[in-house]
Amino acid sequence: MARHNKSLGIIVLIMLALTLSVFTYALAGEWQELTVYVRSITIHALAVSSNNSGAVINITVTAMKPGSGYVYVASSPLPTAESGTFLSSSQIAALVATYLANQPFNEYNFLINVEPTTLEIGGPSASGYMTVAMWALITNHTLSPDVTMTGMILPDGSIGPVGGLPAKIKAAAQEGYEIVLIPYGQQIYQTSTGQVINLISYGRSLGVEVIPIMDVRQAIYYFTGVSMSIPAIPSQALKTQAYVNVTKFLWMRIYNRIVSTGAINSTDPNVSKYINEAINYANQGMYYTAASLGFQGLINYYQDEMQNYTASQLEGLLNQLSNELQYYENTLQHYNVTTANIDIVIGIYDRIFDAQQSLSAASQDLSSNDISDAISNLAYAKARIETLGDWLAVLNAIKGGAPISENYLEELTSMYLVYAQSITEYTLSLSNAVGASSLLQGMNSITQEVQEAQNNYQNGLYPLALAQSLDVISSNDAMLHLLFTPVINGQVNTQYLVNITDYVKELAVFNTYEAENNCNLFPMLAISYIDFGNYYLAEYNSTGDVNDLAAALQLYELAASYSQALYELASSTNSCSAAFTISSIVPISVNNTVNVSLNPALNPSTNYNAAALTAGIALIALAVGIAVFSIKSLKTTTPRP
Repeated sequence: MARHNKSLGIIVLIMLALTLSVFTYALAGEWQELTVYVRSITIHALAVSSNNSGAVINITVTAMKPGSGYVYVASSPLPTAESGTFLSSSQIAALVATYLANQPFNEYNFLINVEPTTLEIGGPSASGYMTVAMWALITNHTLSPDVTMTGMILPDGSIGPVGGLPAKIKAAAQEGYEIVLIPYGQQIYQTSTGQVINLISYGRSLGVEVIPIMDVRQAIYYFTGVSMSIPAIPSQALKTQAYVNVTKFLWMRIYNRIVSTGAINSTDPNVSKYINEAINYANQGMYYTAASLGFQGLINYYQDEMQNYTASQLEGLLNQLSNELQYYENTLQHYNVTTANIDIVIGIYDRIFDAQQSLSAASQDLSSNDISDAISNLAYAKARIETLGDWLAVLNAIKGGAPISENYLEELTSMYLVYAQSITEYTLSLSNAVGASSLLQGMNSITQEVQEAQNNYQNGLYPLALAQSLDVISSNDAMLHLLFTPVINGQVNTQYLVNITDYVKELAVFNTYEAENNCNLFPMLAISYIDFGNYYLAEYNSTGDVNDLAAALQLYELAASYSQALYELASSTNSCSAAFTISSIVPISVNNTVNVSLNPALNPSTNYNAAALTAGIALIALAVGIAVFSIKSLKTTTPRP
């Protein structure tokens, strides 16, 4: 490793020498000039040793341009903890830094050199600080020597929780720092022994100011004085006419199935309450929320209808649905992915995978003669596969945009997949450290999705692998916020979750607005998830049910991750100016799927006075004083049509 560090140093020296001159090279038979940009900065990160004492370690970050979006790390010892989240979070730091600097990430390379130390470098606790350093390098800003920080960077730019904070703050005070930035929500810190410490008061007793921050933009302000506050943008501003037309089409297709199947007349409260509320939201113009609620009502109706099916009939339905799903999967592979349609392509792939999981589970249920679960899985798969044609119709209507090369999509997907893998390991390691057994059980579906994403990536299904990776990342983000929700005297501090949720919503709206208005994209999924998140947030404000609050947080995290990934993809390929149009949407039918009029009259006189919708998420539980939720339950009870 010493030889590696020496080699890295030689590379940096060579690159620095190149900045003093002009490097001339031949390209396409002509001589051209290439100016090489290299800048370095050393940050002083906070760490914890194996005996739980704090320390300050030096990390030198070097930015080089031109580059290819790579991050090279040299340290002694090698980063090994939490399966190398130091490595993957360094890559996400570069992604976020270039995004905030309004620069394509693939125009830079970054070198990260951690000074030799006896401390084990592992985990992402320095990645927030590295993001600040990278941003400062490519925007020519200097960092205040009086400030230090700890906190992991998340793909949406927020600062996630880390461990060992009391020891880190003490080390910062001993080194003479005046300000220590820590992740918001951890100012009330519970140690592994159960001791609760107010870190702001603790820092004050040591002579340092401890400041909780939610976002790396706030960190940039304290380090440089540059204000990068997120402008307040109403989510309604995202709803262009194109979005309204598409979501209205999706809702009308759901509504027509509700009418044609007879579900509209169902007396089962598990069906009627969803349908009535869906109609109510459609009348308010919230078409995606209406479609999602109607989708759940349709699932419940199909489940009722299948109660009298024989095992043979269920087996026949399984085969029929499998054939229809194969048709959609084969059809989708023939589409060219562009900056205009990639959002819809990702959405369809995600829903195909969702249906595949349900059919696979139904097959296993039938093999073990578990008829009840087989019906549940088949009902979900039937509703999901029927609506795939609606999404394919939307895809057909989108024209234009810039083509996206498979090589570039592979590169972007690889980056997010690696981060999805490592942040999952990080969440698992933290859950083990604090004894959150309930959370560990809820991680099963996430680890399974990581494996599926890896398999799909290996099989060249990059849009699906990207969708799954973003899903995993946002799920982990939400879990980490819930894991570190302060618990005081056995009571969960829901105000922390309210503040985090409001903040992530603000971030999701801003990221989506940037993609839509500054990069000429159609972030259909991100807008939809914000729309549906608003529904759950309104439910929480009405009922106080923390399950609804966590559902909103998860949906906002999805929106923030999706919109930023789309923006990165388009800006890094210089495709933000590519125009697109959406033509008339023509329904698609396969076998016996419903094909009816696109313009049913909504019923504004429908009355709905049922009790508030219960999310049914096994989401917040006091397990050794820690807030926990199950992503698997969340994903199956917040249906997306």
